Amino acid sequence: VLHTPGHTPEHISFLVEEQGEPTGIFTGGALIMGGAARVDLLGSRVAPFLARWLHQTIHGKLLKLPDSVRVYPTHGGGSFCSAAAPQGGDKTSTTIGEEREHNPFAAQIEESGFVQFALAGLGSYPSYYKRMADINRRGPDVLGGVPQPASLTPLSVRNQLNENASLVDARQHKEFNERHVPGSFAVPFGDSFATWLGWLLPWGQPLILLPPAPAHQDAMVRQLIRIGYDRINGFLAGGFEAWQSAGLPTESANGIDLETLKDLSGQDHAPIILDVRQRNEYHAGHIKGALNIELGELQEHLDGLPREIPVVTVCAAGMRASMAASILQRDGRDNVQVLAESGTMAWIDQGYPSATGEE
Repeated sequence: VLHTPGHTPEHISFLVEEQGEPTGIFTGGALIMGGAARVDLLGSRVAPFLARWLHQTIHGKLLKLPDSVRVYPTHGGGSFCSAAAPQGGDKTSTTIGEEREHNPFAAQIEESGFVQFALAGLGSYPSYYKRMADINRRGPDVLGGVPQPASLTPLSVRNQLNENASLVDARQHKEFNERHVPGSFAVPFGDSFATWLGWLLPWGQPLILLPPAPAHQDAMVRQLIRIGYDRINGFLAGGFEAWQSAGLPTESANGIDLETLKDLSGQDHAPIILDVRQRNEYHAGHIKGALNIELGELQEHLDGLPREIPVVTVCAAGMRASMAASILQRDGRDNVQVLAESGTMAWIDQGYPSATGEE
């Protein structure tokens, strides 16, 4: 067992030896493919100290191992825990040699440069992360298997929604845009399903799930219980079609195309173009005049958005824009549209007015 602080003060890694020689190491977040886990999850005040520890961990311990040692991290590509964009794609393991050659943290040999690199460009992270350390220390509830939430009729779902439950629509964003249950959260099912749900919905909130297909139900529950979201009241039996067949109300998040948005943006009564990507994405390039409020922070800033002005939500490809539209509609706004078939990069590729940084 190696003490490998950086991501947290108490972080440890497990070194595997065969006949006295190291052959593998389970690094947690101390070293991942093309990066390392971020050092700011315990707050900005301690982040510089953790960054120095991470430097000692990587350069004083992990990179001292032979190149052939296999590395098995707990974090992979796309994790919000990563302090640098991982280079490993779908890989689940790497080697010390590969990381020595390609990992940007390995290239930062001097402590001062390493600390500066580790603290630079850290984006926001899901709000539920703040509670995970407590849960991990306390230990999760022993469930004895994947819970099997009840199948709920549309009328039962409607009644529970009136009593403070939240409906999570996990269909793909284009389906949600076409028609959905009023007041539902759009959180499309995929690898980051639980991450976004935990970012957007309050801890302890009673949930009703609308899966894209019954085959996804177990996987959805697994993701949620792993982040401590275990108040799952049930699934909408028969999906959205059953809700429609019951004659219950529906609404849509109207789509808008690039050309129409360009024409509207030049008018006196132009809509607010709300870019919900992360700050670093926005700074790299955005629609000129767009307002940037990250999706994970949108609910905190609703009061600052004028209700009388239409809003068009945009992101990279449409998914986050639909999720943002669901939040705006839950706030009682009916003048919301989604740039759903494309995103900001498509706008820029067309040569339409764009900007970088805070411009």
